[in-house]
Amino acid sequence: MTTKARTSPAAVAAWTELNDRQQGTLRAIYDIDQQKEASRRRDAARGMFDGTPAVEWRRIDFAHDPSDRRAFGVTDLQARLDMHGWDNQGNGSTMAALASRGLITRNIRGTAFGVMHTVALTRAGRAAARAGTSLDTGTKPKVGLSERAWEVLALLWAVDQRGQPLTWGYSKTIEHVLIDRHIPPLAERCADGYRITDRGRDFYRNQHAAHTAAYPTVTARHPDGADAEPWPARADELLGQHRTFYRALVTAWSTARAMQLAAESEANIEPPTPAAVLPATVTKQAAKVHQLWQKTARQRATLATTHVTDLAERAERAARTYAAAALSVFHAATTKADPLNGLQPPNDADTWDEPPLPLRGETGIHAIDAEVRKLHAAAVGAPLKRRGPAPKCRPARTRQPEQPPPPGAALAALADYLHNHTHGGTLLRRLHH
Repeated sequence: MTTKARTSPAAVAAWTELNDRQQGTLRAIYDIDQQKEASRRRDAARGMFDGTPAVEWRRIDFAHDPSDRRAFGVTDLQARLDMHGWDNQGNGSTMAALASRGLITRNIRGTAFGVMHTVALTRAGRAAARAGTSLDTGTKPKVGLSERAWEVLALLWAVDQRGQPLTWGYSKTIEHVLIDRHIPPLAERCADGYRITDRGRDFYRNQHAAHTAAYPTVTARHPDGADAEPWPARADELLGQHRTFYRALVTAWSTARAMQLAAESEANIEPPTPAAVLPATVTKQAAKVHQLWQKTARQRATLATTHVTDLAERAERAARTYAAAALSVFHAATTKADPLNGLQPPNDADTWDEPPLPLRGETGIHAIDAEVRKLHAAAVGAPLKRRGPAPKCRPARTRQPEQPPPPGAALAALADYLHNHTHGGTLLRRLHH
């Protein structure tokens, strides 16, 4: 059974009611807010306590008034919005919309040359942003090690299985956490670096299930070996073969298309005007050479066109097969089924039936499910309607001509997204503890 996220329905509703621009702005505010919070926790862990009230340190600079950016620069929030194409004159109305929904509060503080407009998340705004962007199911067990400490202990275990030490010169995590905070220590120094202790081996074996559930993105080998892993490595291997095959076809298509365009350009070049002083024989020879050059260019263009068309069809088929395989594996991860059931390596057989692309079930994690729905809709040719204005990135100084998307790009984007979440059993661990 799929583990559903313990996210407030009201928080999810507050997020989904926002248009794309408002979601992007709230996400940027939330990211800065969380960075500030993490920084204060790190300082407190070092003994650097700051009694500033949260109502003050959670305030985030938004925009200076007057707004001469050459004189006053841009704020961190404006820079983040600019990266996603949202930093323009609509920022003010977007902030007003978020404030009217009770997701942020607005304020000002004086500066030497004017005022700085600031924003801060409300409790409802933080919950909405977390519901819309977090990959956490809300059901993590309490564990004894931080994510970084568990990652290092897993590395110590892995090298120990090969009969080797961890050849690091110095590790703050090992020294201050795995050694100093545990009696007996989980690791120890040795001549070549560090190695796991007997106590560390027992801890790793007994705590493996809880820590892999708490930190699903950390690669930690099963203490009973590869055969005990709940996620078969063969599934990742096969999906990787599909991705490699598709990308190789796209590379070949891109090369062939460049040759096609070059040949077509050469076939249409006008012959150079010869100098009047040249003998007639030389002029005739140059004309014949140019005619032959254009003729061969047209022949190359014709062959290249056929090659490009064939490669585009093959790449489209490979992308669809890759997407179908990734959807099958994704569904297996959400339902704890066998991902190898029906999964086959890529092939380029002439007798090819178009595989269906069913989207079955959800993870219960809004950030994943919403992105999967959007990518799946684009892949099957029914893209979801954009909500709100499209992002407007500042034009580059040297504008490059627009290139057509590779064949099967939308299908491959869906497959890559699903593959990245299922790889190594990450989604399985995230959903099923």
